[in-house]
Amino acid sequence: MSWLTPKREILIGVIGVTRAGKAAFISRATGRTDLYIGDDLESRTHEVLPIPFRLDGQKVTLIDTPGFDDTYQSDADILQLVAD
Repeated sequence: MSWLTPKREILIGVIGVTRAGKAAFISRATGRTDLYIGDDLESRTHEVLPIPFRLDGQKVTLIDTPGFDDTYQSDADILQLVAD
C-alpha cells in the first residue's frame, strides 16, 4: 500500500485564536520541550514558525502561527503572514 505513504514533506498549519493551545499541541505532537507556551492572555507567537519532526519515518512540519484576536496584529495581518 505504498500509495498511503506520502513521498513529500507534510505541512500542517496550526491556526486558531490566541490562547487556544496551538504551541502546547505542537509541543506534545512533536515531543519538543523548547517551545514557549504562554500562561497569560498576551500573545506570544509573533511570526509563522515551522516545527519539523519525523512521524513513522515521514517528514512532517507543523506550522505555529500567531493567534487570531492577537494582542499586537490584526486578523488580516495574521492571514497575510500565513499566506506568505
